[in-house]
Amino acid sequence: MAELYTASNRCQFYPQGEYLRFVRVPENLKVGEEVLKIDVYPRNNLNLQPVDKDEDVHYFTYRDLNRTTVSLLLAKSLEDLVDNDNPRNVLKFKVSCDYDDGEDTITSSLSVTVYVEDINDHAPIFEGAPYNIAVDELTPVGLTIFRGIRATDHDKPNTPNSDVQYAIIAGNERGKFALESSHQAFLILRRSLDYDTGDRDFLLTVTASFISVI
Repeated sequence: MAELYTASNRCQFYPQGEYLRFVRVPENLKVGEEVLKIDVYPRNNLNLQPVDKDEDVHYFTYRDLNRTTVSLLLAKSLEDLVDNDNPRNVLKFKVSCDYDDGEDTITSSLSVTVYVEDINDHAPIFEGAPYNIAVDELTPVGLTIFRGIRATDHDKPNTPNSDVQYAIIAGNERGKFALESSHQAFLILRRSLDYDTGDRDFLLTVTASFISVI
């Protein structure tokens, strides 16, 4: 069976007239997994080229599926791209194809923009724990007695996935203490202390948890 292509035998991306493709992938996409399929034919040669940043193109490779279709694959982990102090969640590159008809080499290209979606994959970690605090029994009720409780979440900064919620879950049965809020773990004295009646040692358990984003 003969395969028919365009009359000019020009290397062509399909659907015709499309010069830009957008795709979303999660940051935990595994190396070797597919990013997207592209129909492009007839072709003798295919290559990936940078657009804005040279390093973007190194995150991807491709595999020929058949004479008309290629599969773009992840070649490098995306994990450290999003979860850092200077996160990036957009990668751009260009797919170029050549076709040599014996007289001329004709090149076509398709620009690809990949949006990398952050997922909530890091648990909060306390800094400097455990905490030891000495409090005078004459400390006024309502006073903030410790501001050092802090946990960090290494998901993408300043997003819901990096938000941390705090709670006292044990050791506060008499309600002597409280946190300023679920997002601000400043420890506040809520009831007066009396050393002579047993207010000598408290072992508080504070949890830090991430917020589940649907």
